[in-house]
Amino acid sequence: MKVAVVHYHLEPGGVTRVIENTLASFEQKDSSINLVVLTGRKYKGDKIKNVRIVDGLDYASPNDSVDPAKLKERMEEAALTALGGKPDIWHIHNHSLGKNPSLTKATSLIAETNSCVLLHPHDFAEDGRPTNFGALKDVYPKAYPTSSNIHYAVLNHRDFSFMEGLLKNSASKVHLLANAIPPIQESTQTQSHSTKLPDNLILYPVRAVRRKNLGELALISSVYGDYFFANSLGPTNPDFIPTFNRWKQFCKSLKLPVTFGLGEEFDYPFEDIMNSASGVITTSIAEGFGLGFLEPWTFNKFLCGRNISEITKDFSHMGIQLEHMYDRININLDLLPSNSSLQPKIKSVLTKFFADYGQDLPDHAESEVYNSIVKNGQLDFGRIDETMQEEIICSIIKSETALKDIRDQVQINCTNDLLIPENKQAVREKFSLDSYTDKLKNIYFNLVNSPKSKIAFADGNLLLEFFLRPERLNLLRTN
Repeated sequence: MKVAVVHYHLEPGGVTRVIENTLASFEQKDSSINLVVLTGRKYKGDKIKNVRIVDGLDYASPNDSVDPAKLKERMEEAALTALGGKPDIWHIHNHSLGKNPSLTKATSLIAETNSCVLLHPHDFAEDGRPTNFGALKDVYPKAYPTSSNIHYAVLNHRDFSFMEGLLKNSASKVHLLANAIPPIQESTQTQSHSTKLPDNLILYPVRAVRRKNLGELALISSVYGDYFFANSLGPTNPDFIPTFNRWKQFCKSLKLPVTFGLGEEFDYPFEDIMNSASGVITTSIAEGFGLGFLEPWTFNKFLCGRNISEITKDFSHMGIQLEHMYDRININLDLLPSNSSLQPKIKSVLTKFFADYGQDLPDHAESEVYNSIVKNGQLDFGRIDETMQEEIICSIIKSETALKDIRDQVQINCTNDLLIPENKQAVREKFSLDSYTDKLKNIYFNLVNSPKSKIAFADGNLLLEFFLRPERLNLLRTN
């Protein structure tokens, strides 16, 4: 079987890791599947052997993107040369993310040739990315092709239910394909590393982007002075650098035990820093797959912090115990000095957010947002913006009662000796690379054996409605 795997680039990150792991596993388990990876940027790694650069496949704006028909032709030529024949399957990652509208349209053109296509969205332009969504304006009517030989693979139950709703009247199938968690590499940690890294380190192993909710890391550090908190990497998106630097200065001014971008201060392998940590934390308010809820256990580390139940529901069903994590950090409204500005801010942000998506504001939208953020006179710290978060931290550090209340809500120590080994075993069993490859292979064979049917296009606005609900609004995901 010949498979052409497509992604904009192969820079280090989640999608690249998924592709690398998949190809490595197929090489070991099933040589009958011949794969090539088509990408728009030079691959700097060494794990993928069969790579072809396709001009025009990289990120591009609507004004800078190539003609979709030309891109399709280039992709077909590259695949034909690399595979020695036409692909039996096109496996395309994030085709509708809005990072290159030409790929979205080229995908529809490939689908119209009656080819077998597996579309594999990891993230969605409809999910808090209005700029990406706007880039799809001219191609959106054909963003979601459907037929019996066009299938979709998604990472979590939420996306599965949303995609099923989008495709409910079509011949396309949706598959739940959670990412694999390969075994960790043996630690290369040395004594010099462990002595240079902070003691009692609680590590947040993520790159700083807005949805990672760094203000909540600062809040938790303000109530647990015996520990040292840190996230691993700074932002690459220049738009977030001012906010990142602002958090660094804010925490320094209050002498909080937290560092942002710790991994850039110490030139150590990621595994060494993880192994030096006393524990791992997450404060993220939005994830695609949720690797951060699984990987720490494979390092024998206790994971604490914010749960995202719509993502982790699948994990709980697979035996991953996350009941000790919080869904909200409740803050009394009187600890927000600008409390009176909360509703006007919600109205302003909500109106702009829906307008950015070109949608009318639903009736009662403001009250729905407010009532989801504020319950019983308490707001969720992770739903407000950075300015309000700073105000609350300044109020909390002056109140022993407030500090104790946060400590009561946020458990950072493991009180169950069996939790770490049991979660580690569950991750190994349920998210093994072998299991992932077997699932993907079954999807491939399901696809190539599907009867051909007439192509149609689902109405993407249905998917937008699922994501764009007022009660889902978070003030940290609106810029």
